[in-house]
Order: sequence, then structure tokens, then C-alpha cells
Amino acid sequence: MIGESYQMELRHLRYFLAVAQHCHFRNAAEELLVSQPTLSQQIKDLERELGIPLFERVGRRARLTQAGETYRDYAQRALDVLEEGQSVLNEFDDLLRGRLTAGVVQTVNAYLIPKVVARFASEHPEVNLKVEELSAGEIENRVLGGSLDVGVSFTPTTRREFDVEKLFEEQLVLVLHPDHPVAKRKRIRVSQLSNERFCLLDRSFCTRRLVEECFRSGEATLNVAVEMNSVEGIIATLEAGGPPSILPRLAVTSSTILKSVELQAPTPARTICVLRSKGHAPIRARDVFVDQLKHQVAET
Repeated sequence: MIGESYQMELRHLRYFLAVAQHCHFRNAAEELLVSQPTLSQQIKDLERELGIPLFERVGRRARLTQAGETYRDYAQRALDVLEEGQSVLNEFDDLLRGRLTAGVVQTVNAYLIPKVVARFASEHPEVNLKVEELSAGEIENRVLGGSLDVGVSFTPTTRREFDVEKLFEEQLVLVLHPDHPVAKRKRIRVSQLSNERFCLLDRSFCTRRLVEECFRSGEATLNVAVEMNSVEGIIATLEAGGPPSILPRLAVTSSTILKSVELQAPTPARTICVLRSKGHAPIRARDVFVDQLKHQVAET
């Protein structure tokens, strides 16, 4: 029970959340840039203050107890609120400073975000920018939960809880090695691809689900030969002569080898948006980041 001797500090919460994320004291210590004995002692101090174990030690692993699972949500919310408060105070300073956390879906992160991050970091060195590559569902949950200041994702299924700003319409195309028989065509109907074998992102990606819906609508059979979990991996596989893929058009712009062919009947496409939670506190760093993102879209 927490009493008069209560001495918990913010670092205890940060250390606790790091161990909870990694389920491993050594890995968490490396991220936090502290020694493992120091981290272990801080967690023991926190458990003593709270009067209950937060972790079960299983060999070198650390697993949250039921109490730890419950406490994690409160610890994360506490840090999120404090960081939001710091961001609001930073608005009183003419110099752009503070911390900004953005979540980006992989297909956009692969080809659009690097130039935005490079420019932002160069022009605003006092801002600690963290970009996380996440699924669309994770981005929506964390924008609403407050652990992300901004998300770059697809149009959410429910718009009522978000401020949604459209960035651009993303079209998916057939991507092939130049030696492929179809590579010289400008466009092809989806129904003509039933005999083709593809290298695609796995089903955890919205891109894959959009491709499957496209083939259903086009009354074509989708044959998957290879599944991968990164756009970069698929592009490298295609450049090495692997089976064709279906990817966002802009994802192919970095390759000097591959060819893209427009898909028709139907043409798979989706809207890329900036997501903020409704009623969010004003953060100038976020506004500048979004402005630079829109500028990069216009130049692409």
C-alpha cells in the first residue's frame, strides 16, 4: 500500500513500461541506456512501493502478472498525459521544441516518410521525433489513446472519433521484372491474371486485403506463391527475378529496374489520411510535420 514514504518517480514508470514491452530485462536496459542491475533494482523498488509483484521472472524473461497487466494501462496513460502537458507548454515558446510521436503504415513509411523526417530533423533539431511503423488498427487505437500525436494511415472505419485530413489517393499497380511478358503493357484487366503467381504482403496488411477484394470483384483467381512482411523485401525479390506483385504505385518509384502496369476492372485504390483525435491539444510540432508531409506529397 502506498503511504507517507511514497517516492515513485517518472523513471519508475518508464522502466516498468520498457520491461513490459520487451518482456526481457536486458533488452529493456539496452533501450533505456542503463545497466541491467540498475533496472532490476528500480523495478523491485516500484513493486515494493505498490506492495504487489508486477512481473513473474521466468529464466531470463519477464512476464507481467495480472496486477502488472492492469497497472500498465494506468502507467501508460499517466506518461501520455504528462507528455501532452509538456507539449502544450512548449507552445508558449517561439522555438519549436519538445517531443512528437507519429505512427505510419508500412507502405507509406517505405516511400514517403524518409524525406519528410530528414527535412524535419534538419530544420527542427530541438524536437525529438519518433516515427513508428504500425498497422492501421494500431495507429487508430494509439491516436485515440494518446500515445501517438498523429497517424498517417488509411481512412478509418469510423470517422466520428477522428479529425481526418485527406493526403492523397493511393493506387495499387501490377509490379514486374522487365523480363516478364506483361512488362511492356500499359494496363491489364484483373480477370487476365488468374494464371499468374504472385509475391504479396501477408494478410496482416491492409494492402493484401485490398488485393484480395480486387480479385473477387474482378472475378479472378488469386494465386499466391510467396508471402512477405515488408515492401522492401518484395521489391528486392522482384528485382532478383521473382514473381510479380501488386503494390502502391509510389512504392515502385525507388526502383530503376521494375516496371508497373495499371490494373483495370477494377482499379484498386484507397485514401491515405492524416489522423488526429478529436479535441486534441494544439501542438505546433505536429502542425509543422503535417505541413511538410503535404509538401512532400505535392512534390512526389
